[in-house]
Parts: sequence; C-alpha cells; structure tokens
Amino acid sequence: MNDAIVRRGNLKLEHPAAPQKRRSGETGQALLELALMLPILCLLVVGITDLGRAAAVTLAVNNAATAGVEYGSQNGSTASDLTGMQSHALADTANNNLPGTLTFPSLPSNGCACDINGAGTSCTYPIPTASCSTILDNCATGKIVECVQVVTSMSYDSLLYFPGIPTSYSVTGHAVMRVRQ
Repeated sequence: MNDAIVRRGNLKLEHPAAPQKRRSGETGQALLELALMLPILCLLVVGITDLGRAAAVTLAVNNAATAGVEYGSQNGSTASDLTGMQSHALADTANNNLPGTLTFPSLPSNGCACDINGAGTSCTYPIPTASCSTILDNCATGKIVECVQVVTSMSYDSLLYFPGIPTSYSVTGHAVMRVRQ
C-alpha cells in the first residue's frame, strides 16, 4: 500500500506531502515564461541604474557650483578669489566617484548692481557684469549689491543605447549668491 494514500472505508485521503501529477502540456511553462521575461527584466534593471547614475551626476554638478559660490559669498575678498571658488567646487566632487571630469564653461565671476532706495535688487543668473567701482560712481542714493556666480559642467555617457535618446549629454550646473557685507 502506498504510504501517501490512506484509505478509510470508501474514502481515499491523500497525504499533504504527496506529489501532485502535472499535466503533460504544462511541464515547462514556468521555465518558458522566465526565459521570455528575463531579458526584459534585465533591461529594466540596467535602465533604472542608468537613470540613477544620471541623477547622481546632475546633483553632484549642481552641488559643486553651490560649493563654489558659498565660498565666494563669504566676504568681499573671497568674492574676488575666482580660483578659490573653482578649487572649492572641485573639492566638493573629489570623493563622489563621478564618471567624468568637472569643467568650468566660464570662469567664476563676480559683479555688482545698485539697489536704489532698497527696492530689493537680488542676484539672478546671469549676474551683472559691471565692476563694483563703476557701480559705486553711479549709485549715489542706493546700496551696492555684490554677486558671485559659478558655472560647472560634466559630460555623462549612458550605459545603454536607446533609439532616439543620445548616448552622451552634457550636465550643466550654475549657482548665484549675494556676497555678505
């Protein structure tokens, strides 16, 4: 007598651990479904990874520009230290393991504007290019507002090629801040 089947009178009870018979047409269905879906799942995982890398590069490039202007906005002497702003931007990305090199499409810059009667002139991108000494002569009734700006850039290469989407693109970050007086 099979130990997986227990008979009690006319009742036939199967043991829970008894193997189930499969239909002959369904023996490889799960394997076939896995084989069909695995390439799509792998492509999806690599695509999500590539999108995450692109977002990380974009954040790092913008954060580097912010680090440069934060240094430059401390006071008037750091606002004129353009190489110091560049070095602080580069130092911000030093330990990020970025896939490219941070570049500066334009040198960090500083400029001044005149806030006439306290109207609230603020620093916007791009900053005013007038020198502070020129503004000082023309701003007799207002307050001089000094601004610093850093623009950073990096090229990003995608892991995959998708038709219609470029394999490489340039990420640009810029930051502008008012110099503390």
